[in-house]
Amino acid sequence: MDGKVDWMAYGLPVEGEDGPFIGDQVGSVPTCDVDATVADARPLLPGPVVVVAEGLAVGLVEAGDVEGRPGDKPLIEVMHPVPSTYRPSVTVEALLGDGGGGRHLVSTPDGRLLGAVTVDAADHDHDHDHGIDHERFEAELAEVTEAVGQRFGDRQPSEEELRGFLRDRLVAEGRSEEDADRFLAQLES
Repeated sequence: MDGKVDWMAYGLPVEGEDGPFIGDQVGSVPTCDVDATVADARPLLPGPVVVVAEGLAVGLVEAGDVEGRPGDKPLIEVMHPVPSTYRPSVTVEALLGDGGGGRHLVSTPDGRLLGAVTVDAADHDHDHDHGIDHERFEAELAEVTEAVGQRFGDRQPSEEELRGFLRDRLVAEGRSEEDADRFLAQLES
């Protein structure tokens, strides 16, 4: 098997060929340990530097955060909480559909930083409807409709029950809880 096994689902095989996956495009990102100082981060700037603690992304430092600060100032005092991270099993299309052009951090399900991926919407083929594959959308809608019918039977679920069911399904398919919440919020708007 190819390199996907190393980052997907804790090394378990992956089914399906829905890619490309962002995990296939992860590049390195500058990091500093949580105990580092402003002086430690300066050589890694001007781009963002991820602050890590035991391999987990805990913060982000940018050039403006260290400007005019003494070199011995701890990074933990100037960093911003780390932004949301994406799992390597997220497809490029799903990331773009999540509002996602730009640079994003990628981590394993247990939060271990893998690196960053830059996705540019202009680099990917999209139709005039924002990249929606209508056949795939209709197939997925039919699948979700059937799953809802199996879960709730003839009973009409409340909005809260339906939202919870869809959220659990998105998480089971590989999205982080934050990504699932963000996706559902976009559907509701």
